[in-house]
Amino acid sequence: MKKLIFALVLFSFSSLSHAYTYTCYRYASGHPTGTWISVKASSKSEAESKAYIRMKELGGRVDYAKCK
Repeated sequence: MKKLIFALVLFSFSSLSHAYTYTCYRYASGHPTGTWISVKASSKSEAESKAYIRMKELGGRVDYAKCK
């Protein structure tokens, strides 16, 4: 049982090290609009995908999200 708990704790720390925080902006008609949001993801493309979905849920027009 102790080995299982140790393995789960070790796995959770290893997965956190691969997630980065990205700052993402909403773009409509080729121009940034509104403010930025923060997204945690393992890659820039994943961050842009997550940001786009979140921005759609928040409402307002969004053509795409760009993250740094």
